[in-house]
Amino acid sequence: MTMGKIFYGRTEIVLCDDADDLGKKSADAVAKTMRGLLAEKKGLRLVLAAGESQSTFLNALACENGIDWSRIECFNIDDFWDVRMPEKFTCGYQTAKELYNKINAGAVNLVRFDAVDPEAECLRFEKLLREKPIDILCQGIGTSGHLALNEPFDTDFSDEKWVRLVNVAEQSKKQLRADPNFKALGYIPEKGITMTIPAILSAKYCYTMVPLKLKKEILTKLSNINNATEALPASILLNRDGVLFADRDSCPASWLEQFEL
Repeated sequence: MTMGKIFYGRTEIVLCDDADDLGKKSADAVAKTMRGLLAEKKGLRLVLAAGESQSTFLNALACENGIDWSRIECFNIDDFWDVRMPEKFTCGYQTAKELYNKINAGAVNLVRFDAVDPEAECLRFEKLLREKPIDILCQGIGTSGHLALNEPFDTDFSDEKWVRLVNVAEQSKKQLRADPNFKALGYIPEKGITMTIPAILSAKYCYTMVPLKLKKEILTKLSNINNATEALPASILLNRDGVLFADRDSCPASWLEQFEL
């Protein structure tokens, strides 16, 4: 058993047994932070992600006790933009099914995936985000190395915008075709609306949930990078305080070795 904590730059790594254990441990950590903030202030702002990797976390968070959800304003970190797409395939629908429909949040802010004018939707959502500081952000890492829909070689760590219309990378499309939440759609949308890296980094607390075997390759690639690069957006986690939850299926061998010392 390791005697100390393991870090990826400034981000602490927590090793979990499997995806279910990861969901419980991450939900417990996030809920603890939520309760602490609610004891100090009138309300808080929480950003959440969707996707297969977030399911156990979202379901576990819905079961946490002692949280006054009526004092919490929720945001989704991103969504696809496609006016043809049925709502049931959106990120907003998934987070509603796994969390929002089980709680009584003070407010839930979703990206309008079918907005007639996507650029206007970006402006609307950014205005909402900038109204007050973001307290807690919960996210995953895609197999392309993206955070939200900030894709390799199409990301600006110094972006002046907090919300942007982006192209969905081919690697992300490949991941989504296998995701049980999306594969029944029959196609993958070409574009998405996402919070940018500066918006993500503005959050006071940052939690990253990365379970499942399909994420091992990208976490291994990240583990070998020592400097943040826009070629692999998730590497920005080197530069900020936070917690990354991995399970034994997703955890790189080099990190496992440190845990087993």
